[in-house]
Amino acid sequence: MFVKGNVMAELAIYRASAGAGKTHILVTRYIQWALRYPDAFKNILAVTFTNRATQEMKQRILAYLYSLSIGEATVLQERLYQEGWTSTQLQVRSKEVLSMMVYHYGDCAVTTIDRFFHRMIQSFAKVLGLQHHFSVEMDERLALKQTVEELFTLDDPFLQQWMVDFALTKLLVGKSWNIRSNIQELGTSLFNESFKLYEKPLLRAFQQQKAWPHFVLATQACVDSFERSMQKIGQAALTILHQENLVPIDFTYGTKGVIGYFLKLASKKGFTPTKRAVIAKDDLTSWYSEKKHNALGRVVEQLLHPLLVEAIDLYERDGLAYRTALVAARFTYAFGMIGALLIGLERYRSKNNVSFMSDISTLLYQAIQESDASFLYRKTGHSFHHFLIDEFQDLSLFQWMNIKPLLRNSLAQGYSSLLVGDVKQSIYRWRGSNWKLLNHQVEGEFKESTLHYLTTNRRSQEAIVLFNNYFFKTAANRLVDYLESSANFHPIDALSYEWAQMRRAYGDVVQQTNGQKGGHVGLYLFPSDQTDRAGDPMDFKVHAQKSCMDLLEQLQKEEIPAKDIVLLVRNNSEAALITNGWQTSHTTGRYEVRSDHAYALWSHIAVKVLIHSLYYLNDEDDLINKAAWVQAYWHCLHHDLAIGDHDRFYSVVDATSIKNLFPQPFWAQKDFLKNLSVYPCVALLITSLFKNPSDFADVLSFFQSVVLNFSLTKSDSIADFLVWWEKRGRAIPLPTSHHENVIKVMTIHQSKGLAFKVVIIPFCNWHLDHPPQNGPILWSVDQAQSAHFPIWPISYGVDLKETHYAKAYYLEQMQIHLDNLNLLYVAFTRAAERLYVMAPFPAQTEAMNSVADLIYQSLIKDQSNPLFKDELPLAVAVQKEAGVTKLCFGQ
Repeated sequence: MFVKGNVMAELAIYRASAGAGKTHILVTRYIQWALRYPDAFKNILAVTFTNRATQEMKQRILAYLYSLSIGEATVLQERLYQEGWTSTQLQVRSKEVLSMMVYHYGDCAVTTIDRFFHRMIQSFAKVLGLQHHFSVEMDERLALKQTVEELFTLDDPFLQQWMVDFALTKLLVGKSWNIRSNIQELGTSLFNESFKLYEKPLLRAFQQQKAWPHFVLATQACVDSFERSMQKIGQAALTILHQENLVPIDFTYGTKGVIGYFLKLASKKGFTPTKRAVIAKDDLTSWYSEKKHNALGRVVEQLLHPLLVEAIDLYERDGLAYRTALVAARFTYAFGMIGALLIGLERYRSKNNVSFMSDISTLLYQAIQESDASFLYRKTGHSFHHFLIDEFQDLSLFQWMNIKPLLRNSLAQGYSSLLVGDVKQSIYRWRGSNWKLLNHQVEGEFKESTLHYLTTNRRSQEAIVLFNNYFFKTAANRLVDYLESSANFHPIDALSYEWAQMRRAYGDVVQQTNGQKGGHVGLYLFPSDQTDRAGDPMDFKVHAQKSCMDLLEQLQKEEIPAKDIVLLVRNNSEAALITNGWQTSHTTGRYEVRSDHAYALWSHIAVKVLIHSLYYLNDEDDLINKAAWVQAYWHCLHHDLAIGDHDRFYSVVDATSIKNLFPQPFWAQKDFLKNLSVYPCVALLITSLFKNPSDFADVLSFFQSVVLNFSLTKSDSIADFLVWWEKRGRAIPLPTSHHENVIKVMTIHQSKGLAFKVVIIPFCNWHLDHPPQNGPILWSVDQAQSAHFPIWPISYGVDLKETHYAKAYYLEQMQIHLDNLNLLYVAFTRAAERLYVMAPFPAQTEAMNSVADLIYQSLIKDQSNPLFKDELPLAVAVQKEAGVTKLCFGQ
């Protein structure tokens, strides 16, 4: 038997920019290891992040093996020849491996990382303290919603009073007293990895209800003490003025001068020393004009100035602690609600015998810290020699800590492994991904690691590659320069390292072209002062939407297939704006514009018919459902039926004539259908109600798959299905049709890993920072406000700059700016032949608030710079039309 010898074990780290062929590298290395002996594939674990990527990798492995088995000339075949394989040996071994893989397909360990960790959890459920046959709750939002609703029904006077206090704090700052949505929003942070490490100790702390009031007192004590001291100084100054028969106007600038600062202190309307107060501390002559020296000199020098010095010194000494406590105090009652949610979610887990998807990695991580890692991995890890991890930039810290022992073990036994990813495509930080692992941390942890770069773009034509090379190299540096210049933090060295790593993330952005000439980039820029016909300000998105529709018309005239075009948007509301705009303005033409998120499964009329039919079978006396059933069915049969014509059916839903409105085969089988399981019931409903089911073939097929999945995993009862449908099913998105004339509207997150000939980004104007008043919760360990609690929540915002949380603020600021730059990179690099970008001109040319500002700073301002033409050797045409300036790069 021909067996290749082992070479020195290495952990190969591949940094592969967009379109560089990382899947080819993974599959090639997989096959090299799989060919060592016929069933070697059983000892290789390949990990991806999505089911689609898993299927793609499996299909490529089988396709490559087949081409080798028939002797087809490929790059892989040539490489294997160079390693010592002969043509005959390679064909024979490839056939053996292919046969073994097909026969033992279940042993082919190409899987998602979540599935792999779930399997590990199942193996060690007892060790980890989990009940046998527990399930994983995928819909964490639904579980959270049910937990929130339960809080409002609990007979717990302490909790009820806490909720009243929480509502009052909202009212005092001008927000709604309806706190359900606020509590729901707070709860989403409990599934984040940054919180999970402290979940168990925090839960234990909150289960001791008597400790809850302590953190309110702890945070408020510092605030009250400081404010009382400062107010006392202000009141003392006002008392002196009264005793000396003086009024603010006697002093320079009146209430806007140093006396105004005392007024603020006395009324607790502000404690930060004003500029004039700071000047007055060091310059007695600034208190009054020269002619009032005799009248005011003694009062100022002996009475008021010492108070001012005392106030400013107190602020400088205790102000940082006060501002920190003030920020923390905002979360006291919210923190109590977090505690109630923690207890409620724990009840949900126990009651339903589930763990949340976000629990899996954390459970393993905590178990590894407390136990022998080799014991935990004995059943699931001992048989794997090689590891291939795709999209490594999407790995979370806990996931890395869980898989790292496997890598160390395989390297120690002389087996190599491979990690591949692209830091610039890290766009899932909200679900725990940690770009720093691929950027620099893994390199430092493994002396056996070797770093490789895939530098040739095999996806895009020349103009696209050259444009992205220049733009992202420039934009990344501009963005870091901006962050560095706007930071006011000491010691600055604590952030310098982070900024350097952010620059390194884009250090490999420049790619080589693959010889494909051509390509086009169109940048549409809209003035910020656009107005409509009535002279009112026009929102950028309105104008961009119209230009996008015009562009699609142009592409349609050029007869570019719809399947080659994608519209990339930031969120679902933008997707709806585009799809609705097309439907409103284009009733004819070949193109259709659709989004997965624009429609729910429940919105389709054929699904409505089936759901109302199931409700009728479950309860024939429900008059409202019968009326809706009749309306849905007749609308399904007669698309042109006027709405007013439906009213005549409502009067007959209780009469025997209702039987004339539905096909007789349904009535003949009605009693039989009631006693069927839900899946065969739906199948018979389709055949008995629809004259031409093929009219809705795609939707009906998808709906049946949903019903089948429910019946296999949950229950086969019609009643149980309807309960599940109301909670989860009706929100399932309706898949986009694969019809050749459908243009897809996708979010940038959805598009990751895909490529299209034509990419249009109609609303390229999202924020670089978190929107004001809507920042995330940051979890602080260093500044915990009470000995009872190991962690404390703070809300991200600019006011953190002047607190002990300043470093946490600047780190999050850097992270969110990188997230949004990465989103831009993913969007721009989906294009193979044409890229169209629509953005507004910035209102302030020096601003750096949005990606549109970044585009302006990196491209438009530099057109006069000689380096612009040297580093971006593309033809640049400028076209000015009504309301838009077009910059065209390339052909």
